[in-house]
Amino acid sequence: MHVQGSKLLDGNGNEFIFRGINIAHAWYTDKTEFSINEINALGANSARIVLACGAKYTKTSYTEVEKIIGWCEKAGLVCVLELHDFTGSDNPSDITTTALNYWKEMKDLVNTHKDYIIINIANEWQGSWNKGSLWGNTYSSAVKSMRNIGIQNAIMIDASGYGQETGPMINYAQSVLSADPNKNVIFSYHVYSVLGKDNTSLYSGFDGIKAKGVCWIVGEFGWWQNGGDVVYKSLMSYCNSNRIGWIAWSWSGNGGIDTCLDLTSSKTFSRNSLSDWGKYVFYSNDGIKYSSKKAYNGSNNNNSGSSSSSNSNNSNSNSYSNSNSNSNSNSNSNSNSNSNSNSNSNSNSNSNSNSNSNSNSSTNSNSYSYCNGCSVTSTGSDGSKWGWENNKSCRINTSKCNNNGNGRATYGYPYCYGCQVTYTSNDGICWGWENNNSCVINNSRC
Repeated sequence: MHVQGSKLLDGNGNEFIFRGINIAHAWYTDKTEFSINEINALGANSARIVLACGAKYTKTSYTEVEKIIGWCEKAGLVCVLELHDFTGSDNPSDITTTALNYWKEMKDLVNTHKDYIIINIANEWQGSWNKGSLWGNTYSSAVKSMRNIGIQNAIMIDASGYGQETGPMINYAQSVLSADPNKNVIFSYHVYSVLGKDNTSLYSGFDGIKAKGVCWIVGEFGWWQNGGDVVYKSLMSYCNSNRIGWIAWSWSGNGGIDTCLDLTSSKTFSRNSLSDWGKYVFYSNDGIKYSSKKAYNGSNNNNSGSSSSSNSNNSNSNSYSNSNSNSNSNSNSNSNSNSNSNSNSNSNSNSNSNSNSNSNSSTNSNSYSYCNGCSVTSTGSDGSKWGWENNKSCRINTSKCNNNGNGRATYGYPYCYGCQVTYTSNDGICWGWENNNSCVINNSRC
């Protein structure tokens, strides 16, 4: 697979347009082969596979990656391999050193299969906004290093701001591409309730990167996030009209408030249990059934193997129709560099990693265990607070974790429930990251 201008070409020189599905191998290792075969049966031409290097999640071994590649190639799917450990990190060494070392281990394997394998260096590295030079300089360095260690594959790079900030990628994509002697880089937006909050935001971001003449896709998108609708129908229509690739989030296994992003049932992982979201992705007029073509053989997947009726699934009357009036305004004008009110774009990373397995030690109504700590990663529609520990969702015990009723802190931000410091501003204030937003560490309690 190689980039030529704004297009991605397969090894035979044919244009390839992603119509794929994200699969969370790192948390459901026993479901990956089945999931690949299921999305293939429904006509997908690609899969983006969640891996881990051991920095945060259990390391995906060489043998596992070898099997994943074999399953994808047998199904004829182009396979994007991504490292998920550094989601939201602003630390350059996470991708210029740690991720690099992982890909170095896999070099011979992925190079051998470069006709099908694309390397997504790290999922959603750089969670903060308004730091375009950090994103541009770090990825320029990372791309050079990837080539220096001998990686020959096409490289994929996610936008900053958990994949949803448009400015840095628009402004620095050309310089990152120039850093690659092979000029073989694909840029990727992740579209949720910030970039995808309305058509204006979506089209501005899409048209902006399109005008740069680089190769880009939508590497993740959903229909909803953190209480905000996403203009997913507009996204799919735009991509179809402009021959832009996309990979929907995600096949199955989301947890907490993000279970609604499952394309199929987490009980079965089967193509016969598609959710309304799954039916739209596969069977709408702009969906996989009508727009997906495999690499190399160029076959159209209109007659893919699903028993679902396309005329019923093409209906736009599903319960999550788009509203462009949601309240997730993209207000990133805060003076503090770590206090972005629009950073709720992190929920896609939470959805990526939330396990649906129920804990036997649960003491709450949802059959989830209480968290040991107080770090909030999401809030349920009923106001419940949720965290992520031991690779699964847990509920925050609000009788133990609280902000002492102190209301709003500096700059109007809330106090954190927990005590984990992620950033210290120049004025000495300690900041945390909970519920996909910045919060102030309560020094009287921590």
